Amino acid sequence: MKRWLVAVVCLMMLTGCWDERQFKNIKLVLSMGYDVGEDGGIIQTVSIPSVRRSVEGPGEEKIQVISTPAHTPRDARDKLDQMISETYDPSKVKVIVLGEELAKNDIYPLLDELYRNPNSNLNAYLAIAEEGTAKDVIATRNLSENRISQYVAGLLEAAVYSTHSTGENLQLLCAELVEPGIDFSVPMIKIDEEKQMITFSGMGLFNDKKFTGEKIAPEQSTLYMLLQGKMGKVARMTAKVSDKHEEEILNYVTVNVMNNNKDLKLEVKGNEITAQLKLKMKVRIVEYPSDHLYVKGKIEGIRKNLSEVLTAESEKIIGQIQEANSDVLGIGRRIKGFHPKVWKELDWNEEYPEITIKPKVEVEILQHGITN
Repeated sequence: MKRWLVAVVCLMMLTGCWDERQFKNIKLVLSMGYDVGEDGGIIQTVSIPSVRRSVEGPGEEKIQVISTPAHTPRDARDKLDQMISETYDPSKVKVIVLGEELAKNDIYPLLDELYRNPNSNLNAYLAIAEEGTAKDVIATRNLSENRISQYVAGLLEAAVYSTHSTGENLQLLCAELVEPGIDFSVPMIKIDEEKQMITFSGMGLFNDKKFTGEKIAPEQSTLYMLLQGKMGKVARMTAKVSDKHEEEILNYVTVNVMNNNKDLKLEVKGNEITAQLKLKMKVRIVEYPSDHLYVKGKIEGIRKNLSEVLTAESEKIIGQIQEANSDVLGIGRRIKGFHPKVWKELDWNEEYPEITIKPKVEVEILQHGITN
């Protein structure tokens, strides 16, 4: 009798699968894009994979690309739900692409529904379609990948691995969207129509919640990441360290950054703000076509020239982010935290482009490969 009583109590306590969602009843959206619509509205484009069953062998996958005009993302979701069989489900979205023109407006309203929905995938990447529309990106067909979500997500993950992009997802971006004193940047992608490929084209700079229209070029993006103290698995840079050789290739060196130490110090005197940004890099030479590194003083000369070149390039990058009024270094956040009285008196959007930021890069060459 006691066993029966225990069994009944246990059964009453079991909740069962009350919140399950059957895969056969839903259509998974793996990538979505937003563009400017008419009369202040938006156009949402989604890609939905579906697999047709086969009697013999694996099933055939088809990708359905659908667009609809709408007033809001939720309105677009409801309209798309009326166009497809089963139920629209964005819980597995990998990539969200914004058209360049739309990104120049406040982007938070576009993401609000995703942040409020507990089923949203906040690990999804955000990207901007440069010189084109998100619809064009989502509709791109590439020979190497069947799914555009897999293609773009892989492209962005590779950019993170090689220290070209921050790798921030929707969850990490949320704090920077709502907190004053810090801005952010988002990867930009571009369609190469001739090759039918999508390429990483730099980092788009944001001020508050709007894309400024300015970007950090791909060849600058590794140093740009290092200035923020962010480093992927590989950080490789090529720099011109000489003008002595007629053959241009002999004037360059390529290094892998083994270790990067960023130090940002602030001096606040009244409303006069100065930031000293120092990078200490330990690098390995992986390519030096000029050779003869065994010559006395050769490595020291490269080290000195490389430090000067990277410092000058850092000054250009700092000039770009200040011109775009994008505080990606979070200097405002530091002032707010350590100098709250000064922060209350500042109009940071007006003040930030005028403050003094002095970068300095110090390079230490630890290795130069197995060839002298």
